Amino acid sequence: MTKIGANIKKVRTTKGLSQQAFADLFELTRGNISSYEENRAEPRIETVIRIANYFCIPLDHFITGNITINEILKFNGDKLIEEKNHIIKLQLREVPFINDNIYLKCSHQELAFNDWGAFPRLVLPEPHNSNLVALTFNNNIPHHSSLPHYQMNDVLVFEEVTQQNVHLCQHKTGLYTGEKEMILGRYEIQQTQIDLVLNDFKALRFQFKHPMTFWKLFAVYQHTL
Repeated sequence: MTKIGANIKKVRTTKGLSQQAFADLFELTRGNISSYEENRAEPRIETVIRIANYFCIPLDHFITGNITINEILKFNGDKLIEEKNHIIKLQLREVPFINDNIYLKCSHQELAFNDWGAFPRLVLPEPHNSNLVALTFNNNIPHHSSLPHYQMNDVLVFEEVTQQNVHLCQHKTGLYTGEKEMILGRYEIQQTQIDLVLNDFKALRFQFKHPMTFWKLFAVYQHTL
């Protein structure tokens, strides 16, 4: 069992926030916070990440540790996470985030799947030099049948395929983000040909000349109930 509910309550009360004020910070309801604190429900993983990042609490400690008042006061992350220069110093990354709402808008062509500037940002504790993108998995995303059994609301983080990491792509989970479609496939490398395979009828040929289009799986944040 995680410690998320108890830690939310400890952080909230230490910071002198009501349940409603705490909920407003993360676009939640007072009822959400009440159910988390009473262990009647657990927040989605992206919400857990947002709370931990906002208060500058190590994610694993926020999920499994018993946070003390002294630790919360030392974290003092409220202002740090809001300032981009401090985010860089802390080796945190602001990553374009394709959540369920964004995916729906892209599917209805209200946005393009590669309209990065219009997407919300997810702050991740991942120092990395390559471009990254995160998405919430759902079964509506076209995906290869052999991919791992991801759960709804798992957050998948991808790094851009480059000349430096392309040799690591064989049989790995990959993501394609074009203007009008997004797919989750599996990379197949044959001699000088690299394909992101969706199924027996559809495969996309990888080319270096299209930046921020082909991605390989970098990390998975699993959603737990």
